Amino acid sequence: MGGRVLALVHGVRPEWRETVLGSLLPAFVDRGFDVVIHDVEDGPPPPSTGFDLVCVTGSPDSAFDAALPWVEPELRYLSDTIGRQVPIFGICFGAQILARALGGSVAPSTRPEHGFVTVSTTRPDLVDAGPWMEFHHDTITVSDVAEVIAVNDAGVQAYVSGPHLGVQFHPEITPDCFSGWRKGFTSARSGSDDGTVDTRALAADIETASADAAARCDRLVERFLQHAGIGQPVG
Repeated sequence: MGGRVLALVHGVRPEWRETVLGSLLPAFVDRGFDVVIHDVEDGPPPPSTGFDLVCVTGSPDSAFDAALPWVEPELRYLSDTIGRQVPIFGICFGAQILARALGGSVAPSTRPEHGFVTVSTTRPDLVDAGPWMEFHHDTITVSDVAEVIAVNDAGVQAYVSGPHLGVQFHPEITPDCFSGWRKGFTSARSGSDDGTVDTRALAADIETASADAAARCDRLVERFLQHAGIGQPVG
């Protein structure tokens, strides 16, 4: 049996679920992994067995929003996944809710980020300096079971805990993925920002950077698999 990835998305219309995975999807598929997409807001809970890793993707909503009925069940699911020693790769919202599952916290950021930034990294063999695409309004505080490995002036940008990796940025960004954020998410906060983001200019930047961004995402997936001790499937 080949390797399997469970990709968790959050309130995405079915026709956009592959799109919002961006360059993550080919990065896993090209290495022989089957990718199963599950929307945590739609239907039954995620499956708890049969996967080599869980990839938790973004959301327009906040990982600390107790009014959202799916946040606490997802936290419990991730805590159970950690207990089963299944590696988790958390991206933006995914990194935030993973941080909570590991005992950390998430709060509104005093410095929301939108666009490509570089980071200061202590583990360039895992997370390099970028530039990485940012689109977030919240910030992470990790617990003592996690090690921060990348930061910038806005706060934590990457951390590890055992086989798990959380990144505040969006390595998966592609032009289609950016469109998917605005058209695919069902949340009322979809496409929201702090009122100062020029989304047309940002879309142009993403188009210009698309080839380099895809290559960085591919390298990050490869390095995460090595960090987590996950061998690539044969055949």
